[in-house]
Amino acid sequence: MRERRCILKMESGPEDTLVRLAMSPDGTLVPDVAARLPGRGLWISADGKLVRSAIESGQLAKAASRSLKASVPKNAVPEDLDAQIDRLLVRRCLDRMGLEQRAGHLVTGFDKIKAALSKKGSGLPSLLVSATDGAEDGRRKIKAAVGADVPEAVLFDREALSKALGRENVVHVLLFESGGTEKLKTDLNRLFGMRGIDPLTCEAPSQAEGQRNED
Repeated sequence: MRERRCILKMESGPEDTLVRLAMSPDGTLVPDVAARLPGRGLWISADGKLVRSAIESGQLAKAASRSLKASVPKNAVPEDLDAQIDRLLVRRCLDRMGLEQRAGHLVTGFDKIKAALSKKGSGLPSLLVSATDGAEDGRRKIKAAVGADVPEAVLFDREALSKALGRENVVHVLLFESGGTEKLKTDLNRLFGMRGIDPLTCEAPSQAEGQRNED
């Protein structure tokens, strides 16, 4: 994995733990979570607390100026830049699940998940995604069936999961090993970092916070 240097921490780290920023034609700093926008990019750690503090203090504008060797005024950094990053990562995660479903790497529903786990050739379970508004008892049962060693992400409610997968009342989603699932894990971990959650080990602090940028 290629390493990049965070302009705030002044430390290098794996690219999949950072978020790229780019300067738009109108001179505004914008998030580039896919790292595809043209021009010279800036990289910041996917650390919501750090990013918010740097926006408010003006540190991000100063760090961008140093990196670009050009003046970047404080008003060129949107006050909601951290929320923009959050929204884009949420969209990438939900879109990725849709892609993995079409590729046959994803199953939904308690009974279908149990059947897939017992079916030869299904592959190895790699990630469990559970709805924030699902029943606690149901979560315990599906986790027991999938196995404690399979990480679980609890960030999206059933409405968001259902919409992403084109199905009704999606509460439990199991993804099997694939390149796409690994990409999903990367984006989930960046989203966790922006929300101050340990990578793939705990759920969002609350449903409201977990869904604050779903729209």
